[in-house]
Amino acid sequence: MVEKKEIEHLGDLVKVDLKEPEKHIKQVEQIIKYFDSLDSVEFDSDDILRRQVDADALRDDKYIPYSDSLIEHLKKDPNNFIRAPKMV
Repeated sequence: MVEKKEIEHLGDLVKVDLKEPEKHIKQVEQIIKYFDSLDSVEFDSDDILRRQVDADALRDDKYIPYSDSLIEHLKKDPNNFIRAPKMV
């Protein structure tokens, strides 16, 4: 059984402000139950986990040159620095 204080602790760890931690108890219990069912699966061999693909079945690599200069398509700021998308 998952308790409210455990959900609050998880929220603190991931730095998320949970307004109503009681709502998440059922979801977390379902996730744990699902992982328990995955843990109960038994395999007789590793053959099930692997699939062999012949090299003849793969596509040929083709080099297609790109004619435009990528640097010209990027956003620049007034100091001539290139602006990249914000990474979170």
